[in-house]
Amino acid sequence: MKSSSEVETIDGVFRNKIRIIQALKGYRVSEDALLLTWFTRIRDNSLVLDAGTGNGVIAFGLARVNKSVSCVGVEIQSGPVMRAIRGAAINKLESRVYVVKGDIRQADSFFRHKRFDLVVSNPPYHEYGRGKINKLNEKALSRHQIMMPLADLFRVSSSLLKQDGSLSLIYPATGMDMIRRTASDTGFKLSRVLWIYPRINVNPSLICVEAIQTDAKVEVMETRIELYGSDGARTSEAESILSGSGIEE
Repeated sequence: MKSSSEVETIDGVFRNKIRIIQALKGYRVSEDALLLTWFTRIRDNSLVLDAGTGNGVIAFGLARVNKSVSCVGVEIQSGPVMRAIRGAAINKLESRVYVVKGDIRQADSFFRHKRFDLVVSNPPYHEYGRGKINKLNEKALSRHQIMMPLADLFRVSSSLLKQDGSLSLIYPATGMDMIRRTASDTGFKLSRVLWIYPRINVNPSLICVEAIQTDAKVEVMETRIELYGSDGARTSEAESILSGSGIEE
């Protein structure tokens, strides 16, 4: 008999254009991953590294957005790794989405340097030691910076990205200053910032950031989105994003 942490569900996202396998009581996909998938720009024939891929939802989404790209997901936890591998199969993406079990902090030791065109990540938000640590290990690793602090993500991305390659991530809006400092320290320049407001007339809660590894001058393009209107209903833009605009079935 399976334990409660091993019970799984198969769920549809982007209006069932993508199916994901999730642990019933482990980490489960939130809107953050879907917003980041929509925000991320990918060039034709790119090789993408999904850092901390979890069950693979971002890799699956990007592979469906552009059928010329290939994605490599790196995940340290055995359960999500196996679910991502099986998820690639049920989405018929096993020829373009590959999943590797490993520590993203050491990825520059097992991938060739300057190999990737894009790194994408929905990293853990909470600093280790702050906030309540969930008793379920899978949730704890996914929510807290136990295995992937922001500085490590930028450092490893700097090693693995080609010149003019980009890093795309989602993070709490309160971490913007830290992202700016970390990007500058590791040779990145911010190129796009999306401020995400949970609803109209409140402060932003999240940001999506694109940073480019380049020596050239880069002008930052900043945009915003509100997820819910004053009536409590999703805005039309948020509805379009979360329904998988741009994702082919």
